Amino acid sequence: MVSGGGKPAVSPSGRARPAAPRKPARPRARPQAAASDPSSSAALPDRKPQATPREIPCPNCGEPMLSGWGTTCGSCRPGLVAPKTLFLARDSKATFGRTESMTLGWLVVVDTPDQRERGALLELEQDRSVLSRGERGPNSQPGLFEFSDIFMSSGHAIVTRPRTGDRRGAFSIRDREGAPTANGTFVNSRRIAPGESVELADGDEIKVGATQMVFRALWLPGSDARTS
Repeated sequence: MVSGGGKPAVSPSGRARPAAPRKPARPRARPQAAASDPSSSAALPDRKPQATPREIPCPNCGEPMLSGWGTTCGSCRPGLVAPKTLFLARDSKATFGRTESMTLGWLVVVDTPDQRERGALLELEQDRSVLSRGERGPNSQPGLFEFSDIFMSSGHAIVTRPRTGDRRGAFSIRDREGAPTANGTFVNSRRIAPGESVELADGDEIKVGATQMVFRALWLPGSDARTS
């Protein structure tokens, strides 16, 4: 063996002992990762598994559909784009003095980064209504609804009212004309394709940017309209 000073050890007889071979060093135990210690502040957050879409029966036909599809399944939707009918008594029709049928539509702002517009009721009384990013001022032009939403684009989406008061007429929505918007326009979680126009049914969910709205519609029959 070798002493601490580096000289070989000497036996009682005066002869130097041969140096013993060194044992291989043991590998050092690696410290456990911080993630294994539940009390460590550097532990990675547990990733929750994404919830699978919930399947529900269609309220109209009973066929299975996903909960994010809206108020009805794809098979029933073409027949339900007409707005709800508001029946009026005969004396009420005479009081209003209205002979033509009328289709009314609104957008209910459910959620938006713009605190001023949250919960607002937007009446779609113009032939074309524009949903856009901007700051609504006191002199905003009719049919222009501006939101302080950085995820929306200028002239993001256009809502068009039906040309006639026919009960089968429906409001429609499409993405911005020309260059499509960066974040798109969604109806019932489906993105509208460039150039596509989607007819709206009462209760449809609309998303533009980070703003979410629900479409509502009513059809007012004229004095000579058949409601049966």
